[in-house]
Amino acid sequence: MRAACLAALAYFVLVFALAFALGVARTLIIAPHIGETAAVLLEVPVLIVASWIVVRRLLRNRSFTLPQRAVMGAIAFAMTMASEAMLSVIMRNQGVTDWAKAVATPLGLVGLAGQIAFAAMPILVGLAGMARRPR
Repeated sequence: MRAACLAALAYFVLVFALAFALGVARTLIIAPHIGETAAVLLEVPVLIVASWIVVRRLLRNRSFTLPQRAVMGAIAFAMTMASEAMLSVIMRNQGVTDWAKAVATPLGLVGLAGQIAFAAMPILVGLAGMARRPR
């Protein structure tokens, strides 16, 4: 399980760094031109594809079991949600309750759906790999 935890940490760091950079670009550059909704709808698929690529590379030479992949996704998701809440408090001067309310909006739910896909990606990549293997 230690290997799954370390993989989760690497997965979180790599994808969160990209998400942070894209979030800054979305907020400062893209959203003023096309609107916040359209900008988020552009960002989420990019992060899902990036998640797929990162997980494939992280797990390329590892044979994690389904439970290990689930742990990897769950830990990375928990770290993402905690980081999102913390950044909301630090950068937006919001309380955690305000952050949770924002997640519950239609646009926030789009982001949450992307984060759930991020959490599921280690399992999905594993299933896709199993489907490609000859029997």
